[in-house]
Amino acid sequence: MAKHSLGKHGKGKHAAKAPAGAHASVPERTAEAAAPEEPAAGSQQADDAASDAGETAALTPPSGDAAAPKADDAPTADAAGDAPAEAPAAEGEEAAAAPVAPSAPVEAPGKHAAPAAGGPAHGAAPAAAAEGGAAEAAHPGKAKKVLLICGGVLLGLLLIAYLAGVFVFSGRFYPNTRAASFDLSLETPEAVQGQLTDALAGYAFEVQGYGLDMIFTADDIAMDLDAAAIANGMRASMNPWLWPLQVWGEHDETRALAATCATEDILEKVAPEVEVLNADATMPVNATIAFDADKGAFEIVPETYGSALDPKAIADEVALGVVTFDPVIALDDESLVQPTVFRDDPRLATACERADTLVTADLDIMLDGQVAGSIDPVLVASWVTLDAELVPSIDDGKLTAWTNDLVARNSTLGAERTYTRADGKVVTVSGGSYGWAFDGDGLAEQVRAAVTQGTKGTIDLPVSQSAARVVTDGNPDWPARYVDVDLSEQYARFYDGAGTIWETPIVSGKPGGWETPTGVWVLNSKASPSKLIGERDPKTGKPEYETTVQYWMPFIGNSIGFHDATWQSSFGGNRWRNGAGSHGCLNISYNAAQSLWGIIGVGDVVVVHY
Repeated sequence: MAKHSLGKHGKGKHAAKAPAGAHASVPERTAEAAAPEEPAAGSQQADDAASDAGETAALTPPSGDAAAPKADDAPTADAAGDAPAEAPAAEGEEAAAAPVAPSAPVEAPGKHAAPAAGGPAHGAAPAAAAEGGAAEAAHPGKAKKVLLICGGVLLGLLLIAYLAGVFVFSGRFYPNTRAASFDLSLETPEAVQGQLTDALAGYAFEVQGYGLDMIFTADDIAMDLDAAAIANGMRASMNPWLWPLQVWGEHDETRALAATCATEDILEKVAPEVEVLNADATMPVNATIAFDADKGAFEIVPETYGSALDPKAIADEVALGVVTFDPVIALDDESLVQPTVFRDDPRLATACERADTLVTADLDIMLDGQVAGSIDPVLVASWVTLDAELVPSIDDGKLTAWTNDLVARNSTLGAERTYTRADGKVVTVSGGSYGWAFDGDGLAEQVRAAVTQGTKGTIDLPVSQSAARVVTDGNPDWPARYVDVDLSEQYARFYDGAGTIWETPIVSGKPGGWETPTGVWVLNSKASPSKLIGERDPKTGKPEYETTVQYWMPFIGNSIGFHDATWQSSFGGNRWRNGAGSHGCLNISYNAAQSLWGIIGVGDVVVVHY
């Protein structure tokens, strides 16, 4: 029987080798590639590995036409000195040896070992991971439950801490809280009351400034240091429910503490003194807008402070100063009556823009070809006013006042006139029915429309009654042709230009209510003859007189005028005072009346004066 030689690992070895020059089979090359490299020391392990590799290769027939080695061929000995292999084993022996697998070679650094049969070399690791994941999948809600429990516990602790803070700060002040010179941090109102009560013992102070000098004691102002009042006053800005936000900041409760003082008592004592001082004081002026003629636009005018004191503000300052326990409370500008509109009010800037659009009118008011008045942006700007909301508009009262003044300046109807008569006498006269008269309401309406529309040009002064000329040079407004009646001289003259065309002495109305009215009049009619009828006697019902005259020339209605008076023995002098005076008419001789009748006409001016 053929003898099998066992290698080092107890595996059967085949002695037969491939013929010389034959190609190695694919399994043989694979085995060679997978064989680990070992140090070349000629050790038994190296020899065995080489021998094993050779035996494995011998089991696989070579490829190609090379014949298989014969059984009687003697194998050569290997490098390790193994005994020559005997002839191939019997078929049954080979089948028994086939299942024996060679041991897995150790992978050397830098080389890739052939994968082990049955799967990758690292197959064990994925298997372990899969086993762990399966374990976690078996309890999917466990981790979430743990998180919910932890969150609930934390939220509960925060709620307890918050409510504890609310409880604490419902009866105590926040840290870093002061009132005047007192540290109220974490104090109760009752403890603060004790501090203040001790500080107030024997406290007195003096109030000085702006002419006021008064001395007070704590009793004078009846300071109320009730703990509850203090707590209510200060707690308004210290909401315990907001303690997480407010506990970190600083809190000054000085004003809240001052509010506990009886400011009404302070005001009662201060007010009389302030009233005396304010008698000669100046009040403040609010900021406003004004027109700058050089720039042609409105600008903001800053507010100004007066010297008037505000008793309520003084009471508040004293109440605030008391809690600082200063011996002297010096009043500052806050104690003055304050303006209510300041320069930085944005409404003022808007008002300037709007007001600029109201002052674009520029026109002349014309009277008989002459300028009676002018309207320009500067004038219109003086009519601009601001309402309570600082919205600008044209003050209709100011506009009407200006038009009324223009009418008065140019109207001569009934106005006082001063002129120099042809003979050099300076005369002043007023009253009468002659002169310029204007429609003031119509003028105001025209001016209002012109300003609104920004008119540039001229408008005519609406005339309701005209005169001969406009009074601009000191001369009278009547023409050079007129009758001058001098009551003091009891003399009448008819001027036509510079010369006298008629003159005569007169007898005017008697004293006692019958005096001839003065003024500038106009002859309104002529009659020849005419019956003069006096007033009726209330007792008899008959006229006081009925007299027929030849020449009747009235200038005041149909009751006062020139006429011939043949019953007068003479004219001039003081006859009017000595019982010979008329009932207001101007008595002249028959000849004088006849002459005047011939030259005077309706519309001629009659000036009656003293």
